[in-house]
Amino acid sequence: MDERRTRAKPIPAADRRAAIIAATETLLIEHGTATTTRLIAEAAGVAEGTIFRHFRDKRELYRAVAENIFDPVRADESITEVVAGKAEIEDKLRAVIDLLAASSQRNLLVMMAVRSAVLEQPDPEDVRQQHGPPKFIIDANKALVDNLTRLVFEPHVDELRLPPRKAALVLRSLTIGAWLPGLNRTNQPLSSGDVIDVLLGGILIEHSPIEHSLTRETP
Repeated sequence: MDERRTRAKPIPAADRRAAIIAATETLLIEHGTATTTRLIAEAAGVAEGTIFRHFRDKRELYRAVAENIFDPVRADESITEVVAGKAEIEDKLRAVIDLLAASSQRNLLVMMAVRSAVLEQPDPEDVRQQHGPPKFIIDANKALVDNLTRLVFEPHVDELRLPPRKAALVLRSLTIGAWLPGLNRTNQPLSSGDVIDVLLGGILIEHSPIEHSLTRETP
């Protein structure tokens, strides 16, 4: 009876693989390093043996999950969806900041759970980079900045004091930087409104540093 319940229905291999990855991602967020192949199999609706017909071992599965959460196409689609129909830059920023905060939290939980599996035996391409994050994270970071530049800031280039790409870098740093390991996430000090205030208004009473210096030098 158990075998009938867990036996996987025949579906394309790519779809089955994607379902296993999605189930594993959810479990890693909920259970962290306590995630087992038995839990994964139950969540994906397959037998444990099916997992290893699609992945050589648990490390390969975990790396696939890590690559999936940083998939540039996934990020592009998410950003495109949340800014759709929004004409004002402030509305776009609020939607994107909320999106990045939520995804950063999820990604951090996943990466903390799979870190050893991904980094202890890195792929050859990662080894060539020697130090620093895996190549798929570097590529994802570049794609994120590209997407923020194109989808959020370039349509408002005439409203900006900074180039769109530099504005995208600032936005990324203020949002994702708040979720770096070691920071206090139980009482997050920066809301989406705080980030918008800093991005659009700066932190000085005189918003432009150049204007501020000229004001101070005026007799």
